[in-house]
Amino acid sequence: MWKLPKEVVIKALECCRDIYPHEDDVLINRDIDGYTILAIEGTKEKTDWLTNIKFLLKSDDCHRGFRNNSYRSLAKLVCDYEALDKKRKLVIAGHSLGGATATIIADLILPSNDNIALVTAGSPRPGGRLLRDRLKNVEHLRFVHGNDIVPKTPPWINGFVHTHQPIHLPDAVEGRFDGVADHNIGDYVTAAIKLFTPKGKYTCTNMEDEVKRLRDKENS
Repeated sequence: MWKLPKEVVIKALECCRDIYPHEDDVLINRDIDGYTILAIEGTKEKTDWLTNIKFLLKSDDCHRGFRNNSYRSLAKLVCDYEALDKKRKLVIAGHSLGGATATIIADLILPSNDNIALVTAGSPRPGGRLLRDRLKNVEHLRFVHGNDIVPKTPPWINGFVHTHQPIHLPDAVEGRFDGVADHNIGDYVTAAIKLFTPKGKYTCTNMEDEVKRLRDKENS
């Protein structure tokens, strides 16, 4: 069942957007009582694209490039550990490469802390079925906007899968069918805010029902 309040989900997506202008790969936000949001930066530099294309290599059933990136982000997190509070729920969030990295960070943290959740936007497939099995009980809101093509990579034929079913966000720009443009994190935020408004598709109550339906589908 979906447990994260909608304001936490929106804030997590906003952090995914706001981290891009920063020099650091990691942004920590504690604005909402009871929650710490850890946002991981997505694809921006040429080295990030090299990480993205290393899809033939796996380590512990995780995309090796994404896993290496997660270690780099975890190192930064350890250095800033005073910003975390174990009494708060840790929401790990990321867009694009950051979403895959966030998923693998959750896998690394889970054995020592199960008070975590994931919010990802336009994430590529992060690993294989063993990774999916390890994270099956972690709350994960996996958003896909419009016709975004990135969630369709790396190729499933190489054994890569998503850990959870997608939550589709209607295209923020009506009449546009562009899988590259739909990957824009600003459009993800705009579409999510629209989705959670009273006139949108989901209210808090029926969003819970929708995510439960997706979870039931996963387990069937």
